[in-house]
Amino acid sequence: MRKRDDDKNRREIMTALAMILQIGLAILVCMAMSLGIGWYLDKLFGTKFILIIFMIIGMLASIRSMMVLTGKYKPGSDTKTTDTKREKSMLEQYRDYELKEDKDN
Repeated sequence: MRKRDDDKNRREIMTALAMILQIGLAILVCMAMSLGIGWYLDKLFGTKFILIIFMIIGMLASIRSMMVLTGKYKPGSDTKTTDTKREKSMLEQYRDYELKEDKDN
């Protein structure tokens, strides 16, 4: 193998390891912060259910954070515009298909 290939492989491996570390830290921070806030509020108010609520919030925040980091979800993006574009594209394909069948008959 060439030295250039080795450098490229190392760079890809380091990028993958950095992404794994970043996702792990994001999950850890989301869970730790939410559990800490839930524990503090439980001690403050003398209850036991707030911790569970904040644990669920932490799990959801961790999932969202992981999706943002992997690129599956982009914060601030308007999903309605992409859905309407997709629907318009499907309608155009359907119309083209109908026109083609009408010409054949």
